[in-house]
Amino acid sequence: MKKFLKLTTLFFAILFVLALALDLLITHRLHQLKSSPFANWNDIYQTEIQSDVLIMGSSRAYVQISPQILDSVLHINSYNLGANGRTVETQIAKYKVFRQHQKKPKLILYEVHAGTLQPGNNFDRIQFTPYLYDSYLWDLVHEQEGFNWADRFIPCWRYLDYQQTIKNIMLAKSPYKDPKEFVYKGFISYDRKWDGSKLAKQKSITWCHDTACIRMFDTFLSQCKRENIPVILIMAPYYIEATKKVKGMADMRKMYEQMGQKYDFPLLDYTYDELCMDTAYFYNANHLNRTGTKLFCNKLARDLDSLGVGR
Repeated sequence: MKKFLKLTTLFFAILFVLALALDLLITHRLHQLKSSPFANWNDIYQTEIQSDVLIMGSSRAYVQISPQILDSVLHINSYNLGANGRTVETQIAKYKVFRQHQKKPKLILYEVHAGTLQPGNNFDRIQFTPYLYDSYLWDLVHEQEGFNWADRFIPCWRYLDYQQTIKNIMLAKSPYKDPKEFVYKGFISYDRKWDGSKLAKQKSITWCHDTACIRMFDTFLSQCKRENIPVILIMAPYYIEATKKVKGMADMRKMYEQMGQKYDFPLLDYTYDELCMDTAYFYNANHLNRTGTKLFCNKLARDLDSLGVGR
């Protein structure tokens, strides 16, 4: 019996060591990636970003507001903290982790839209896995993302749901699907052709304004005001046919405008900009392509300049 227990203990000890070694190898590889969805988190934890202007929002910030263009026009140092596919819960959680490791920004540009104030989802949940050992991040995300104690303490457990993805990353010579699609200061742009198939199937688009999410966003704006961090709210271009399908579009704009006015934060609205009228500038109803992004960001930079940004 004693021999059996010794052999069993030895077996599990060896298994644990092997799992730990594999876990460390996978985690190290993910820490090196400069591609989505890991680039932002790796920058936050591993580099001194040193940006005075922080860009926040969902993918509509992530792929549409270029630090390179804003920096060159306004002579600022900006960084895009956009949370691809994520709503206000993750956007603010990401900001909180950013503040734990980086300096306080002097200005925040926050892109808002019909999906900002809705409960979160688990899109690209894998992005958190390399840093679950961070107690602060863990406290912020483990409940909403559905992580449990095993994900944090058992080697490799948190990677089990992503075996094929991890295998592809570990074996890939390059993490990029397209060499032209790289992340720069948290930003990525896509040179894709228009696809309106999803929009065609939508009879209407719901403007979600969850009470808890509204409260969370208001608290965030209030905190920025107390810390003397100005916020400029931005409604980036939608393709016009999508805008027409949004229920309560005027009410949505009014709500964001009022939330900004409460703290003396302006709203820049590009919902009916001339870019919105032509699919040549979009790859889907919600996102500008590379050409549209360049035009929009130059226009945004001029408007920010008129508000005194960069002076």
